[in-house]
Amino acid sequence: MARSTAPSSAGTSHRLVRLIRLARSHGVRRALYRVASRLANERWWKRWFRFVVVEVYSAPVSELKHSRSVPRLFTVKRAKQEDLRALEAYFGDARRVGNRCRRGDVCAMTLSNGEVGAAVWFATGPNDYREDWEALRCVVRFPAGVAWTFDGKGTKLGAWGALMMRLPKYLGELAAKEVYTLIDYDNRESIDGHLSLGYRRAGVLVHLRFPGIMLTMCKADRGKWRRLPGRIGSLEFHGEVGP
Repeated sequence: MARSTAPSSAGTSHRLVRLIRLARSHGVRRALYRVASRLANERWWKRWFRFVVVEVYSAPVSELKHSRSVPRLFTVKRAKQEDLRALEAYFGDARRVGNRCRRGDVCAMTLSNGEVGAAVWFATGPNDYREDWEALRCVVRFPAGVAWTFDGKGTKLGAWGALMMRLPKYLGELAAKEVYTLIDYDNRESIDGHLSLGYRRAGVLVHLRFPGIMLTMCKADRGKWRRLPGRIGSLEFHGEVGP
């Protein structure tokens, strides 16, 4: 007997219920974005279609929540030369970790029983951030006194929170007065976590790639949509790699 390829009503109903629940918890726009971004990542679409929405969050370093102490289970520190192998294993990309260190980026990390439980990278201006070029087709330029955090990762319970409560100390040591980060529009958990630490949304970036079309637009929270180059707070977004 030939197997039917028509979708079952039960399967369709289940997906609809999940979408409704997602809309209730995340909002209709975020729910629709999750559906669109997942479709864009399907194997047969990925080569032709790209749709990315990220939000820009910022905070004065002096207003970030911080703590002088962390639970005894954890050790929070700025990574040193002897930590490189552990970071290479943690991020799974030795070449990228090495490149970041050579160009002067800093990594703060949380250790638990000698193992990395969380880590985040940051750079201070004047600087250009290019690592999201493939996803967003833009370069972020930030001036002196501004820090940019990226590629944060937490794998042990409590390790990420401990790291973020110590991060203002390391940013202050580098004379950063303001900090920015990008968070995927669908990452509600990370957004809520940053808001609880003192970050506020500063704007949004949208990238759309389709055969014959490639468009990146940005919008400050109190501004208008515009094609690149554009500005959100202290950040400049450029549509091509700078000199």
